[in-house]
Amino acid sequence: MSNSFFERANPPPRRKTCVACTKAKRRCDHGQPACLRCSRRKIDCVYPDQPAAARSRARAVNNTPQSVYTPLPKDNSDSTLDDVLVPAGPDGLTPSYDSVIPWSQGPDLLPLDLGELEDITLDMGFDDLINPNALLDGVMSIPVAMSPNPDRELVSAHGRPAHTTLEEMIATRLQYALDTIKTAPSLMVLENQVPWCHKYLYRTHMPREMQVLKTIQARAHEILAAPLPKERLDILARIQAILLYQIIRLFDGDIPMRASAHHSLHALEPALDALLPFVKWVPSQPTTGPAEDQTMCPTKDFFHEWIFQESARRTMFLSCFFLVAYQMLVGNESPICCEDRYLFCQSWTLSAHLWQASNVVEFAVAWREKRHFVINKQSFTEVLREASADDVDLFGRILMSGALGIEETRLWFYNRGGIL
Repeated sequence: MSNSFFERANPPPRRKTCVACTKAKRRCDHGQPACLRCSRRKIDCVYPDQPAAARSRARAVNNTPQSVYTPLPKDNSDSTLDDVLVPAGPDGLTPSYDSVIPWSQGPDLLPLDLGELEDITLDMGFDDLINPNALLDGVMSIPVAMSPNPDRELVSAHGRPAHTTLEEMIATRLQYALDTIKTAPSLMVLENQVPWCHKYLYRTHMPREMQVLKTIQARAHEILAAPLPKERLDILARIQAILLYQIIRLFDGDIPMRASAHHSLHALEPALDALLPFVKWVPSQPTTGPAEDQTMCPTKDFFHEWIFQESARRTMFLSCFFLVAYQMLVGNESPICCEDRYLFCQSWTLSAHLWQASNVVEFAVAWREKRHFVINKQSFTEVLREASADDVDLFGRILMSGALGIEETRLWFYNRGGIL
């Protein structure tokens, strides 16, 4: 006879449900020495006809505490943690861990081992952001001593390898700025603003140059071929329109459109020259605050003039920065344009409170009660020492990432209680 016949004639005994699951009319997983349901509820798991030894093992499993903690002996070295509790093994011995951190401890108390960290120096000027050679070679970051809490902040070792590739420099210094710049077209359409164009600049009148048409390429050619306007707002609108169209055409992915935009990059320089006589450069004063501004209360006219002037200053600087960044992306060693770029980038104001003010009242409050920083090529380093995280708007973040590198910029914000 076959083996199957004998198996059918003498089947194995059926696994029986434990008594507790039977009473509760619940499914039993027949686990040994105790089923899962009884283990979770810490009740005796008894199977019918179960030997006494098996019942004692099941009872021992259910009576075992979830975890036993043994305090670690204190180390002789300075530590920010008190006695740390770690789970003891089944034999009562404490396992050996290099470091065990209870989740109840705050993140600021974590004993992070950062290794040998170098002090970081500030040796890059404001004007170096529009100089490709200085942007590649300069290193800019913040020393620990400048932080209000130097014993609790993180500082990265910034030493750049001797053979750092261009791709690495683009990733660390330009990627954040370029990613932000590429969002400018959608940001302008959705919110009527970009970091270098105030959202209320065209509140009363939208120049034709800023009107986005269906055929981007044709409209771009039309703007580039048209003579320069005479009014200062129209000239500023021309520059910003050229910037937006060039960003679209260069980063859209269409090869003919990109080639056309590449050959017309020089069109920015005549427009910048035309706007230059209308721009008022703020005198060199690294920082101003409530004490200096008590004698002056901004008016509505002052507010509107500040919007134009600050938008013009930022637009001129961003135009040169964008051209330098694109020059590095394509590996072009000769400058594309902006030979007189230092004339276009003399100063701008760093103040998220002023830039984000929606009316003259909010602007006046920010002007008199909040600090704002006038940045020029001599004061950029000093401003980074003095400014707080909430002083920096998106335009400042673009330039900081280009000057410091993305990791150092994140640490700068972290050390001041902010986030990039």
